Amino acid sequence: MRILAIDASTKSTGIALFDDIKLIKYDCFTAGSSDLVKRIQKIIASLNTFLSENQVDKIILEEVRPEDNNFQNLKTHKALMYLQAAITFLVHENFPKVKIEYVYPSEWRRACGIRTGRGMRREMVKIEDISFVKEKYLIDVNDDIADAIGIGHAYVNKLDNEINWE
Repeated sequence: MRILAIDASTKSTGIALFDDIKLIKYDCFTAGSSDLVKRIQKIIASLNTFLSENQVDKIILEEVRPEDNNFQNLKTHKALMYLQAAITFLVHENFPKVKIEYVYPSEWRRACGIRTGRGMRREMVKIEDISFVKEKYLIDVNDDIADAIGIGHAYVNKLDNEINWE
C-alpha cells in the first residue's frame, strides 16, 4: 500500500511517500505569493501533479488545530482550513479511490517519541522532528519534510494504539 503523508502549509507543504513501511520519495512544495488563494492554488497544482505521476492509495494529512485565540493564529488556522478543504476537493474530484485520514500533530509526534506540550516551543519541536528523521532515515531535510516523514512513519508503523487510524 502506498501512503502519502502531508504536512500542509500555504507557504511550504512537505510530503513523504511510503511503499508499505519504506520511505520512497519526499519533497516540499512552496508558494511565495502574498495572495493566499494564489499560494493555495500553487500548492494544489503541485500536489495534483505529484498524485498524477505516483500511485497513492491513502493520504495521511496533518489535522489543523488552532493553538490559541489570538488573531494571528486564527488567521493562520483559517488559511490552513482552506488548504485542507482544497486538498480534500482535489482528491475527491480527481483521485476518488484515494482515501484521506487525519492525525493531530501531538498524536503523530507522541507516536514517534517526540515530546510536545507544556514548555516545548514550536521551534524546539521542529528541531526534534528534523533530528528524528536524521536518526531514523539518515537524511537531512527541512522541517516541513521532516513533519511529513514523521506523520508517515507513525502511520505505516502504527506506533500508537491510541490513534484511531481506522
